[in-house]
Amino acid sequence: MARTRPWAAAVATLALFATACGGAVQDKKPSAPAPVAYKPYTDADNCGVTTTYDRPPQRAATLTSNATELMLELGLADRMVGTAYLKGRTIGDRYKEAYARIPVLADAQPSLEKLLEATPDFVYSGYPDGFSESSGHTRARLGELNVRTHLNPEGCAKAPVTFDRLYDELRSIGGIFGVPERAEHSVAELRRRLDAVTARLAGTTPVKVFVYNSGADAAQTTGGNSMLDEIITRAGGTNVFADLNERWTKVSWEQVAERKPDVVLIYDYVTPSVDAKISTLRAVPVLADVPALRANAFPVISLSVAQPGPRSVDAVEELAKQLHPDRS
Repeated sequence: MARTRPWAAAVATLALFATACGGAVQDKKPSAPAPVAYKPYTDADNCGVTTTYDRPPQRAATLTSNATELMLELGLADRMVGTAYLKGRTIGDRYKEAYARIPVLADAQPSLEKLLEATPDFVYSGYPDGFSESSGHTRARLGELNVRTHLNPEGCAKAPVTFDRLYDELRSIGGIFGVPERAEHSVAELRRRLDAVTARLAGTTPVKVFVYNSGADAAQTTGGNSMLDEIITRAGGTNVFADLNERWTKVSWEQVAERKPDVVLIYDYVTPSVDAKISTLRAVPVLADVPALRANAFPVISLSVAQPGPRSVDAVEELAKQLHPDRS
């Protein structure tokens, strides 16, 4: 009988061991998933404009801070060639590092020439004034230049705006850029945080809220078609002018007094200051007996978080603590 060489036996033993343990080794070190091919995406009826994408944009410019933050929420900083229109708004802490790497095209709206210097293939605005005639870069004009555009749907809302609309917006941008899985991850996390606020406020009585944006002879406030109206509702309040079919509108001081708000929510953005706005309110005689003024109840919300975007959830969390401090 032939004798088995020691090294041959060792090789055979190792081969047997590898076969037996191969599955376990594979489980610990899975192979990288294959790249997912881009699926053509149709951005249907986006405020009257329908666009089909056969490939994702590579050079995006954002013309408002909420559009910027939504792009950064989806991890798309590497596709951005410029931002604009910060105008006193602050960028959320979780986005600052990525934001610092993106060129700022202008403090306000850039001119068409300045925008085109960045050679964008996609321009995204959170508000209609990003595509105004005064800026020179309307959606029609950019379309003529083969630059595709997208407007946050709150900008053309004719009905109440809900968080479902925000989730759809995340999915739209995720679809355009070929990152739908990132959109779904963000939606799930934002929904989880909102659900936590809802659970915490269970059983509370809604607080009657009047939003004061600005104005001396009359008050600029929000109607029922803005994200801020939805933020108030989710934070345990009720907007006293939610019945007005408007995003933002003017009302008389007499109308404010008639609706007897429990609190006046000060909309805070640079100037005039919060204190100056409160002084204006106190100088209006017809408001003297309004419950909010008698109680000195002036919660504050900043424009930076109250815009329609991922930080709208931050706004709900912050406002809920102010309206229902016993549930914070």
